[in-house]
Amino acid sequence: MSTFIKESRPYQECERFDPLQMSDFQLKDSQTVASQIYKTLRERIITMQLTPGVTMSEQETANALGVSRTPVREAFIRLSREKMVIISPQRRTAVAKISTERAQQEHFLRESLEQAVLEQFVLNLRPGAIDVLEQVIELQKQALLSKDFAAFLTFDDEFHRTFYVETDKYLCYQVLRRNCFDYQRLRYLSSCSDEAIQRMNLEQHEQMVRLIKERNLADVQALLRRHVRRIFDEIKVLKERYPQFIQ
Repeated sequence: MSTFIKESRPYQECERFDPLQMSDFQLKDSQTVASQIYKTLRERIITMQLTPGVTMSEQETANALGVSRTPVREAFIRLSREKMVIISPQRRTAVAKISTERAQQEHFLRESLEQAVLEQFVLNLRPGAIDVLEQVIELQKQALLSKDFAAFLTFDDEFHRTFYVETDKYLCYQVLRRNCFDYQRLRYLSSCSDEAIQRMNLEQHEQMVRLIKERNLADVQALLRRHVRRIFDEIKVLKERYPQFIQ
């Protein structure tokens, strides 16, 4: 199991976020402070470094980052609007549970976009595009061997991102990244809980590349559907294993 996913245990509202985890936070001139705090927290929620139920306070987070409470509050409000955190008056802000209903809708968005993008990728295959996919697969293999599950999932995302980049549909990829966070959290829970799932993920990526080389659009699209829908076959098991994370 990945080091950034805690062992399953009864949900506790008093579980708290350690602001020292933010010690690597760095300000960039090109972004506002609130925007950078938002992006940092959002990424850590999606990758389950901040698990559902973890609570945060404006003051502790501000102190850890060396900023005022105002940009932290703005970041919390933005995350709240996206249903990623729950702000309670006079209480700490808590990371929201994973909503399976929302994850279903996010999956529909991803599958619809990626099927269309994959069709353009196959029909208008650019020179070197296959090499990019195969390089990412090699990086996934290395991550699997070293049991670096966080890196494995990063390269998994990179494999699919290649379809969007190579077809000049990066805006579509950004739409997915902005909106598909509960589906992403389920993916992290699933892959980090079982190495066999990671191996199956890797094998399916290799199968996709073979079908793309053959320009076999029908079969690669069918494989993609199975690939992205698999997570919903595991919902029951994930709920039993992580009842404190999923609703």
